[in-house]
Amino acid sequence: MSETSGFKRYIGKGKKGGGNRVQDNKINKVCDKAIIEFLEGDKNGLSVIYDCMARMIFSVAYAIVGNYQDAEDVLQDTMIEITKYAHTYRKGSNAKAWILTMTRHLSIDLIRKRKPTFSLDEVETLEQSTVVCTEFSQLEVLEMLNALDEDENQIVIFRLYAEMSYIEISQIMGISIASAQKKYQRSIKKLKNNII
Repeated sequence: MSETSGFKRYIGKGKKGGGNRVQDNKINKVCDKAIIEFLEGDKNGLSVIYDCMARMIFSVAYAIVGNYQDAEDVLQDTMIEITKYAHTYRKGSNAKAWILTMTRHLSIDLIRKRKPTFSLDEVETLEQSTVVCTEFSQLEVLEMLNALDEDENQIVIFRLYAEMSYIEISQIMGISIASAQKKYQRSIKKLKNNII
């Protein structure tokens, strides 16, 4: 399977319209219940969590690690971490934020362990082949996000791909709501400037 076709398996088209808040509440309720059931011995709870969260976990991981295989590894590691730390989950809290926080930390850990594998010639080639266009695939957008620093990149991914509120972003990243909003606005402005 090619990286692009496999990538599409995890990254959906997204939802249009205003139903995102309702969907977030459903995801949180379903995942909350699944984590509790898993703790009570129902192993099916883990597959419920996977069904609800795999795309978001993969999107966040891919945005941070920038590599399809590594993002799949982070997805798998996140599921393992859920089994290890399910006992620390507080019933009724934000399951989605709890899971994506794990994803974020695992992704950052993976990057810290990784050593750079590109040469300066590759960077120059990439800079020379930059083309401005108005429509981008989701994969191209994720690659453009690499121009942002780590926190900016994560905030944009949390906001656009995981469709998280500023409150959820602030909880995951350990910053204020106002700071999350401001960093998001600055990140979008920086992306627009890089495109033009």
